[in-house]
Amino acid sequence: MDSSAKKGLNTLGVLMARIDYAPGGLNPPHTYPRATKMILCLKVNWMRAANVVISKHIMKRENFVFSIGFVYFHKNNGKVPAAVVVGFNSQLPGIHVIASTLFGAMPLVKVV
Repeated sequence: MDSSAKKGLNTLGVLMARIDYAPGGLNPPHTYPRATKMILCLKVNWMRAANVVISKHIMKRENFVFSIGFVYFHKNNGKVPAAVVVGFNSQLPGIHVIASTLFGAMPLVKVV
């Protein structure tokens, strides 16, 4: 992408990306505090907060919306590589990867 195209996307309030997953590839539990995410993908599993795991397979050409603050993960359960295209309604969605947010915090998070 040339620099004029990059400048053209700046300040429009959207962000898009492509993510490729190897067979068995995993994007660990995470959340976006400042954006809703739409994903167009081959297969995905997600988890929501409140200690309830919901598993959903999304097939090629299907999509799903993850609302702002939703905690989830993606996993390619297939035996071939998978690709997803994601879009955010913010050009700066932020991200909290749950494991590093909890266990990499300074000072340490103490469970009482």
